[in-house]
Amino acid sequence: MLSTSKNYFFKKPLFLANPHGWIPHIPFAFFLVETMKPSVIVELGTFSGNSYFAFCQSVRDLQLQTKCFAVDTWQGDIHVGSYDNEVFKRVNEINEIEFKSFSELMQMQFDDAIHHFSNGSIDVLHIDGTHTYDAVKNDFTTWLPKVSKGGIILLHDTMVRKKDFGVWKFLKEIKKQHLVLEFPFSEGLALVCKDEHTLPAILDFIRMAQRDPSVITLFEILGENILLEREKTLLKEDVLKMRKKTAQLNKQLLDKKKEAKRLKRKI
Repeated sequence: MLSTSKNYFFKKPLFLANPHGWIPHIPFAFFLVETMKPSVIVELGTFSGNSYFAFCQSVRDLQLQTKCFAVDTWQGDIHVGSYDNEVFKRVNEINEIEFKSFSELMQMQFDDAIHHFSNGSIDVLHIDGTHTYDAVKNDFTTWLPKVSKGGIILLHDTMVRKKDFGVWKFLKEIKKQHLVLEFPFSEGLALVCKDEHTLPAILDFIRMAQRDPSVITLFEILGENILLEREKTLLKEDVLKMRKKTAQLNKQLLDKKKEAKRLKRKI
């Protein structure tokens, strides 16, 4: 059985936005933070903030002393395309209001941000930037020395084979040197252990998941529930907008009919 003090991974996330690819992995993000209680979390590639704010929410709710850092240009890349400043404005507003005391947004390139962290200082490193093989390999190898003994690296989009996505290929290579647990649903997420000093509770979880596939299935179901709730909420919002638009059109139509009758009588 999963043995965390509060079973925080059943919690509902508070801050969700498009795109939805990371949403099904949020319960595991909650579990990881609750289990590891990391001192430092660094995310490379934040975009709209679904994964990052899941980390931050769990840090705040569990009253941890964790410091969180999100590194991104918030200008897009070859896979997500370019986008305007509204994305960063929303992320920054949430961060300022909710998490400013322990969270910092670093609007810069990954290679520039790396100089702000000392070797062995990062307990959880989440890599979710450009997803070509060369880009992921560069992010992993250049940032690996910054990860602490027993630290964890998360790789997103391990299941994506379209275009020139190469995370799956790089993950296949590093399985020879690192203990890996993959969550093969949605767009895919991999937990990579840096070395042999991994926290015993994390090792126990990995072994349990390897023995019993239902462990992974549990996180998949919890994540899909969050995604379905999100889609249901968006659908309700769309229905309300449609009803409002329909009411406006009905009013305009009624006004036009009244005007037509008035003109008819006049003529």
